[in-house]
Amino acid sequence: MKDTRRLNNLVIISGAILVAVAIPHLIDDFLNGIPDEFGLTNVQAQILSGLFSVLLIWIFAQVGRESRVGLIGAGFLGIFLALAGILKHVPLMLKPGPYWGGMFSESLIIALILSGLSLFSLSIYALRRVKNSHSI
Repeated sequence: MKDTRRLNNLVIISGAILVAVAIPHLIDDFLNGIPDEFGLTNVQAQILSGLFSVLLIWIFAQVGRESRVGLIGAGFLGIFLALAGILKHVPLMLKPGPYWGGMFSESLIIALILSGLSLFSLSIYALRRVKNSHSI
């Protein structure tokens, strides 16, 4: 039980790190016209980002309650954001010339990818530990 709480705390800390880079990166996306690429107005993109924020809070609240659904949601968010960074931004970063806000924008994307992968890995590990501890 203590191990489960410790693992869930690590998932929450990893999630907090992800959020700490995801929100500034989201603002960076807004400043560089990403909503336009998806046919979204700024208002629509802002509403979606608000819904995303509510989803983040709900997922991490579920992790805090030691819910498997929270761990699954956290893992999904981690891998989704890591893949989005890899597939959408890394190819743009590899092109010659400066990328958006320069080193700061690039650092946000790298941190987003690494923290997303960390959150995914920790969530999967915690899910496996919870599954194994219930079968004993």
